[in-house]
Amino acid sequence: MIQPVMHGHMAPFGFFPFGLLGGLGGLLFLAGFVLLVVWFIRAMARSSSWRPVYSTPAVATSESPLDILSRRFASGEITAEDFQKARDLLRETPKS
Repeated sequence: MIQPVMHGHMAPFGFFPFGLLGGLGGLLFLAGFVLLVVWFIRAMARSSSWRPVYSTPAVATSESPLDILSRRFASGEITAEDFQKARDLLRETPKS
């Protein structure tokens, strides 16, 4: 014969994950759910197109000595005579 289950004897076990562990089981379940939601939100934020796109800074190109000389002449750091002398020196081919 089948015996009816008495709820008085099953009270400590209740619904398995929560009754067996008491409040700890419920807290573990809740913590897992919260972590899952946080992970989902972060995954969606990574793939979203609404985030601003940051471009990489432009790499400064190296200036040639003549470019530097021309810039210094244009800004008034050197005189026209100094510019011509330095330009002539820079344009000379090295003698080997």
